[in-house]
Amino acid sequence: MFSFSAAVVRGISQSLPENALRMDGDANPVDMALAQKQHVAYVDCLKGILGSDRVHELAVNESFADCVFVEDPVVVCGKTALVTRPGHESRRGESDAFLPVLESLGIRVDVMAEPATMDGGDVMFTGHEFFVGLSVRTNQAGIDTLQRTFPSFPVHGISVDAGLHLKSMMSMIAEGVIAIGASPAAQSAKQQICSSAQKKYEFVEFADDLAANLVCVNGMILHVPASEFPASKAALEQLGKYGKVAELSNSELNKVDGALTCCSVLLS
Repeated sequence: MFSFSAAVVRGISQSLPENALRMDGDANPVDMALAQKQHVAYVDCLKGILGSDRVHELAVNESFADCVFVEDPVVVCGKTALVTRPGHESRRGESDAFLPVLESLGIRVDVMAEPATMDGGDVMFTGHEFFVGLSVRTNQAGIDTLQRTFPSFPVHGISVDAGLHLKSMMSMIAEGVIAIGASPAAQSAKQQICSSAQKKYEFVEFADDLAANLVCVNGMILHVPASEFPASKAALEQLGKYGKVAELSNSELNKVDGALTCCSVLLS
């Protein structure tokens, strides 16, 4: 299920340090030069896996401070894409740049309509079913739209009790294996998944919720450094048994609620 042929990424808006949405106010200023360096390393890693010509880099739109987080405006599964209606009004319009790329790849596009809202960061696809966070950004109407767009797969709503998105505290590691944070909100989500899932999953627990956000692509697992999340070191060291690993720092985008999965849309 983690075999992909292409990816979509986008650069960082110069307005991000001042204007990006963030849940903790502006307590930790973003080092823009370091953020750029880390993002280039992320994109280069994807190019190394998929091939440079298979990583589609959208132009930065300075009107959208959060536009680097390409995961949120679109959900893609197979040859179908759902253009979402992001939960924060300031992000609506980011998806316009995706349409030419999706159409060029022969991907059918559905568009979410009001009153539905959804951020792609709330959507976790296991290969068998979708788990979707009911969060500050995604509502039940959004989940219902996702189910209509992808009728072949079960869709389960999971309450996000704290934090921004469902994938702020979990992600897929491998077929049937979920990385999960240790916070009360993450553990609540785990219980909900276990109660609703149509397949049994193995869980690997990370002390830090953010360390449980991983990108799995073509046998490679992209993860945050243990040096930045020492409490999660033991869990991070287990990842090698599920595939090859690549360590990528994302410290600056973390400050504006961005995780590794936020910065790419993977296409099969």
